[in-house]
Order: sequence, then C-alpha cells, then structure tokens
Amino acid sequence: QLEALADIAEQFTPMQKGHITTRENIQFHHIPLENTGTVMRILGDVGLSTREACGNTVRNVTGCPEAGVASDEPFYVSPYAAAFVRWFVRHPLTQSLPRKFKVAFASCARDCVVTGIHDLGFIPRIVSDENGEQRKGFRIVTGGGTSIMPRIAYTLFDFVPVEEYLKVSEAVVRIFHQCDELRKNKARARIKFHIDRVGIDSFRSEVEEELKQPWAQVSFDPTPLM
Repeated sequence: QLEALADIAEQFTPMQKGHITTRENIQFHHIPLENTGTVMRILGDVGLSTREACGNTVRNVTGCPEAGVASDEPFYVSPYAAAFVRWFVRHPLTQSLPRKFKVAFASCARDCVVTGIHDLGFIPRIVSDENGEQRKGFRIVTGGGTSIMPRIAYTLFDFVPVEEYLKVSEAVVRIFHQCDELRKNKARARIKFHIDRVGIDSFRSEVEEELKQPWAQVSFDPTPLM
C-alpha cells in the first residue's frame, strides 16, 4: 500500500508528495482530473479507498495514543472506538451529511485527543448506580470545531452507559442529516452552527425526542461483540 501511495505521489502530483493528516489519511493535492480514475484504480488494487478520507461523511475516528497504557484511564476505550467505526463508517446515513463529521475518543479526563474541537467526542467515566454497582460509560460532548466560528464542544450528556453510546451517537447524526438548512452554505454547514442557533439545551431535547423514534427501540449494545 505504501508503494502504491508513493507511485501516485511520483507519477500524478505536481510536487511529487502527499500529506499525512491528523486522522491518518494521505492527501494528494492537484492531481489532474483526467488522472483520478487511474489513481483510484491503483488504490483499489491494494485494498485502499478514498471513502471517509474526505467528503460529507463521518470521517476516520481518532483515539488517544495512550489508550491501554494510560495510568489514569477508567477503562480501555479502543474497542468502543472500533465499534463506532464498524457502525458508522460506510453506514448509508453517513454518506450524504450536510458536511464532514469528526469524532474522537479520549482515554481519560486529560483528554489528549481534544474532544472539545470535534463534532462528537467521548470521555470515559465509571460511575456507581443506585445499587452501588460500577458502570462504564462516556461523557458525550458535541458541537466543537475550529476554523469559522470556533467553538468548544458542549456537554450533551454527562454520562451515557457503554450500552447506549452508539444509539445516542446515531440520534446526533440523524439530527445533523435532517438539517437541510445547513446544506445551503458549505462554509456554515457543520453541526456546531445548528447547535449554536438552537442552544445546547434545545439540541439535547432534539436528541431525546429522536431516541423515542422506532429505529432506536432496539439494542445498540456493542459489548457482546467485544
């Protein structure tokens, strides 16, 4: 795969180089349009794709580099990040969003991945329920971003158990997908603009209403597969 990427850089990019992005994608700029079909075939022949590398989709999901070794992590989050990827990457709902949608999983409260600048972020927590039993879950934040109108993500829910985080995530994505007014201006099409307009409390109510819909009345618990 690296040889194929090198061939593309050497043969089809004016400066014979690419960039490695934060989300571990490879970017090649200024490939002539007439060569894009050839380039995509080169990628496909080695098992690579341009899907989720760009476009109005759920982009590649990022996680903390200290996951699994951080001394202060409540629990190992990588399997939950992987479950998120399995559910949302290539999901039909996420292929035609108003704009890109970036997600990050922190390993602890230090939040090395900076969930606050993401469309959706997860910070692991363990809490005790009314019976004194400990439950794994996440503080879920949403609506962060940089660039135009930078925002620190708001707390959507302070604690969502691991059995429910995918369901809550889908509710957020569904609301974003339904925001047709965001499609009118690409520069102002991120979910943060909708949340900024209605307020986080109203957005939380939208999520809670979405969770009452028929699609949400099934289990989204990924733990049996872990």
